[in-house]
Order: sequence, then structure tokens, then C-alpha cells
Amino acid sequence: MKAYVILADGFEELEAVTVIDILRRGGVDVLLIGLTQLQVVGTHQLQLKADCLLNDADPNQSDAIILPGGLPGADYLAKSTELKVLLQTFNKQNKLIAAICAAPWALATAGVLKDQYCCYPGFEQTIAQAGYQQDQNVVVCDNIITSKGPATAMEFGLAILTHLMGKTVATQIEKQLLFSASQ
Repeated sequence: MKAYVILADGFEELEAVTVIDILRRGGVDVLLIGLTQLQVVGTHQLQLKADCLLNDADPNQSDAIILPGGLPGADYLAKSTELKVLLQTFNKQNKLIAAICAAPWALATAGVLKDQYCCYPGFEQTIAQAGYQQDQNVVVCDNIITSKGPATAMEFGLAILTHLMGKTVATQIEKQLLFSASQ
């Protein structure tokens, strides 16, 4: 399994790095994709080097696309025409699309957000789509997984891992991480 994590300047580091780490622990080949540049700077100045740029990302070479939130990163994601096309391609192929925090906004602008979703509390007004689930940390709706924000990043990553590699692998990683959803 292969997953693309799309990074734009101003991404939320905790959401990106946590998911990357969990997926790699679970055996997923994760590629970092720079929205517009290879050297990407997070909202708290952590720098990550992408493996390639979005225009070079082949949708046929990945099983999932993941969008960390954070601002202004999510704003750049939501306004990217190239990302919109990629998200629509993944959705048509029923591939996994996952977004956390403010990043579900990009799913809404691409027209791929499903009937139920969650996001950073209060950001549902920006998304302006019915179906917001305020009482859930992670929402799985068809091929879309959404999550609230930094504190839910581990639960989000494990939900993605479950979808890609199965419950057995996800449970094994969950135990290694000493994770409990009730924490």
C-alpha cells in the first residue's frame, strides 16, 4: 500500500508527522508531496522535504491521499486547482481520501466531502456543508476519513491504517504506541 501526504506551507506538524509515523510503522509506503515546493514549512516552523511535487504525483501509484490541516496550509490546499483534480480522481476510483482539522475544506471545495464529516470545531462554518459530526473525533464515511485536529491525529492515523492494512495491523501498532481512544 502507498499513501500520499500533501504538504503546503503552514501545515499542522503534529497532524502530518503523527500520521506519517503511524502509517510507516504499519508498513504503508508514505510519500510526502509538496503542494508547490519541495521544502515545506509547517505552522510552527518545522521543515519537511517532500519527495516530489503535486504535479509529479501519479494517482495510479497511490492507494490513499492524506491532507494535514493547519493554517494557512489548509487554505492553500482548498484553493489548489491541481489538488482539486487529484481529489476528484481519487474519489472516482473510490480510493481513500483523508483530511484532518481545517483540511476537510479542500474536500468540500473539490466536491468529494461525503454526508458525514468532522473538522476543527468552528471550521464547519467555513466548510458550509451539512453533515458535521461535532461529537466524533474521527468520521469514516464511504472512502472519506475526517478528523478534528492535533489531539485526534493518532486516532486519525490509526483509522487510516485500519482502512489500508486491516484491523490486525492497526491493533498491533495501537498496542506498540500504548494508545487508547479513551485517553
